[in-house]
Amino acid sequence: MIYDLKILNGELELPFNEYTYTYTVRVKEDINSLEFSYKLKEDTYVDIQNNILSNEESIVTLDVYNVNEEVVYTFYVYKDDSKEVSGLQNYMQSLEVQNKEEVSPLNIQFLALGIFFLIIICFSLIFKRKTKK
Repeated sequence: MIYDLKILNGELELPFNEYTYTYTVRVKEDINSLEFSYKLKEDTYVDIQNNILSNEESIVTLDVYNVNEEVVYTFYVYKDDSKEVSGLQNYMQSLEVQNKEEVSPLNIQFLALGIFFLIIICFSLIFKRKTKK
């Protein structure tokens, strides 16, 4: 009944598909209602409900109907704050190496040799054969 729906003043997190009935929309903080652009099949009508956005989560519904059927699309709308509470950039900063000292190749060799001997000792204890007396 409806195809090629777009939100003119926000971003759909998923591309529109007429068989997907729930969407998340991100809008700028100063947006007060969603502006839709869509194409309808012949003799199809649209009724938009709750299209007044609050600062919290808003739920806007798009009722699409004709004589034979009705479909309801639900849009969960979130306003973007000017400050980002958590994001990829914040996580990347916390992963930065604080101490940039280089490890000498000799230390790496001793560490590898120690791990090798530890593995040999563990295998010998696990697979130790019992001797008969």
